[in-house]
Amino acid sequence: MSDKLGFEELRAKYKDVLSKAFATNNIDLLDSFSKNANETDRKAAMDQAYRDKLLDLLVEEPDTLEAFVCFCIESCRRQMVTPTMPVVLLGDIFDALTLNKCEKMFSYVENGVNIWKEELFFIACKNNLLRMCNDLLRRLSRSQNTVFCGRILLFLAKFFPFSERSGLNIVSEFNLENITEFGGDNSSTLKDALDEEMVVEDDKSKLMIDYNLYCRFWSLQDFFRNPNTFELQKSKLNRLKAVSADIEMQESSKEQHYFAKFLTNQKLLELQLSDSNFRRCVLIQFLILFQYLTSTSEWVKETSALIYRLLGETPPHGKRFAECAKSILKREEHWNSWKNDGCPARSGVTMISPSQLDAISSALADWKKLAVKLGYKPDEIQFFETENATDALRAKNMVQLWFDDDEDASVENLLYVLEGLKMMDVAEAVRAAQ
Repeated sequence: MSDKLGFEELRAKYKDVLSKAFATNNIDLLDSFSKNANETDRKAAMDQAYRDKLLDLLVEEPDTLEAFVCFCIESCRRQMVTPTMPVVLLGDIFDALTLNKCEKMFSYVENGVNIWKEELFFIACKNNLLRMCNDLLRRLSRSQNTVFCGRILLFLAKFFPFSERSGLNIVSEFNLENITEFGGDNSSTLKDALDEEMVVEDDKSKLMIDYNLYCRFWSLQDFFRNPNTFELQKSKLNRLKAVSADIEMQESSKEQHYFAKFLTNQKLLELQLSDSNFRRCVLIQFLILFQYLTSTSEWVKETSALIYRLLGETPPHGKRFAECAKSILKREEHWNSWKNDGCPARSGVTMISPSQLDAISSALADWKKLAVKLGYKPDEIQFFETENATDALRAKNMVQLWFDDDEDASVENLLYVLEGLKMMDVAEAVRAAQ
């Protein structure tokens, strides 16, 4: 009977049946009804029926919308709709919802990353998912929605394999649009204001900021955003080095603030140079730049050593922060080598050796903390706890399962996670067992 129906009639009938099936959570009802039409007509009409039904559900809470997408995923697995349909529905949902609701709804996308990586969905959905995420990013403000932007980028990094060409900066382009504007026009108003302030403030304990230092300092951002133009020599940084060494640093308050762009008002520079967080940001920029300038002379090594010393003297926990920065940049060298080799696909998981498993199981005191960081859910952690008699066995089996199931698992990544959790003794034990 359905073979005789036109597309619009079939679409209307499917919507009615879909409404009943979704209301009663009865996927079999929808499956049995849809078999009356040939596959091509069925999928086209059913796809549209899902989008029509979604329009009625957009006023509902995110939980209902998530359940509807789950219902669509099950329909895909039963060959009732095209594999792209769940992501198409998610795109429609994000287009219609406010940003606050989009942020809540995106948790479903993040938690379902293993679904999107299934063979049925990955090839069909990857372009739609990328487009959906880019559309969201275009709606978001990097300064007001920083965390949400980061979540989207992290999801894409986890969803796509390392060798995915669309996610790689193959030709090493720099973000030249990241321009830091400051009052460097040598205008008499700015120059006179700064110089006049410095004449009045003739206090030995007060940092002297003149117009030249102000312009010299903020012009560094042009080199940071485009290292290919970096031609500073040692003599050009002598003044900045002297300033860095003479400043009396103020430890930042416990409350942390984030700014997407530097504040370049000329009256703020004195306070900024005395602020430990600001100093760290700029010093880290130098280290990243120097790592790029690998072919430069001995001057880079000398200046890098000076910067690490300044970081070690910057409160709070300066020496620990400097060591973390050094470790992160050392790790970055591996990614640089991988990229210079043409970004080859990963050949397989670097398995952990039995001796390393024994080392981590005996040295790891808080295995639950590591389990949470590796992505295990509370019920999975409870499973490890009930199935194993001791904490050592729980830690050993948990890490072994991570290596078996997670394609991103490697000894290097495990060490990175342990260092991030400040479990330095455990990381050293794993290294020693290699």
